[in-house]
Amino acid sequence: MYELHVCSRKGEVLRQFALGDKQEVIVGRDESCDIRINAQSVSREHCSIEAEGDDLIVRDLGSKAGMKVNGSRVEKVRVEDGVEIEVGPAVLKFFDAGL
Repeated sequence: MYELHVCSRKGEVLRQFALGDKQEVIVGRDESCDIRINAQSVSREHCSIEAEGDDLIVRDLGSKAGMKVNGSRVEKVRVEDGVEIEVGPAVLKFFDAGL
């Protein structure tokens, strides 16, 4: 199981989430999102975190600003321990809670 830290660009942890058995988690600025990032640069439904077999995949949902890993825009990322994904002003940091 992975733990997700939503951080500021300066590294401050703003919120933490345990990603359990849910098949899909939606990240965005809309109030209906599972993980809400209230910023204009974040789309209403910006990206999803989905179970795909034994993997977790973060997938862009057609957002205008996109998501970035190491400064490069990506459409899809397989979650690994320590991966960091930029979504608007936030950084999504994933940690393997089983370690």
